[in-house]
Amino acid sequence: MSESQLALLRRHGIRPVKRRGQNFLVDGNLARSIAEDAVALGTCILELGAGGGALTSPLLDRRARVTAVEVDRHLCRLLRDEFGGRPGFTLLAADLARLEWDEVLALAGPRPVVAGNLPYGLTSTVLFALAERQAAVTGAVLMVQKEVAARLAAEPGERDRGVLAVVMGSLFQVAVQRTVPATVFWPRPEVTSAVVRLVPREPWPVSEYTVFLRTVKAVFQQRRKQIGTALRRRCGLDEIALAEVMAQAELTPAARPEELPNAAWRRLARVLADRGWV
Repeated sequence: MSESQLALLRRHGIRPVKRRGQNFLVDGNLARSIAEDAVALGTCILELGAGGGALTSPLLDRRARVTAVEVDRHLCRLLRDEFGGRPGFTLLAADLARLEWDEVLALAGPRPVVAGNLPYGLTSTVLFALAERQAAVTGAVLMVQKEVAARLAAEPGERDRGVLAVVMGSLFQVAVQRTVPATVFWPRPEVTSAVVRLVPREPWPVSEYTVFLRTVKAVFQQRRKQIGTALRRRCGLDEIALAEVMAQAELTPAARPEELPNAAWRRLARVLADRGWV
């Protein structure tokens, strides 16, 4: 029987560091399932927050080429000791909060699958970094907080729908693979987690994504307002200009931000960009 993740961590003298938000995945069956989901998309993997190698090991067992990112020096030593001699393994000692994304994706590429158990405080940072570089990845399989997964997968009209659902859902097919109880982590977090899978849709020009993101964020700042009211305040539109924008974007001014489907947001961003209002 192979050594358990918990035993491996203890053998290396690793204790969770609270300020880093470390909760180690110690369930081998779940780690293997996540690895299967990742390699089903591709075998070139960028693993974020490799920790004690719970996911690294089953990825390598499946002949994936793994570029593992980890910031903790003690965990980096563990990863080098345990996996440094295995074919296809590369360790990058780096902080996810300050990651040079273009450089790291190129190092892990071509078009890697991004996988990992994300620190809760950095989830949005990672997701928006992937959205900006959608064409550079084959997909992603990520462990996130259950509430974040709900916001990612929220459909038009649902309470959880916001910037995250609109942006990520426009650029990726989003699927919640499974919910994950706190018992699979050491120490146990106070929240439930979920595994999500992101598969890129048709690539967008970077310039269009920039305008789209700016539009979505600006309007959702006034999410309780009707879309017409929000645009009048944001862009200074008079009634005639607003009517023209609504007609071009095929929208009704009475709609609310959380009600709009992804395609409507893309049309709206294009119309506003054409008029120089975003």
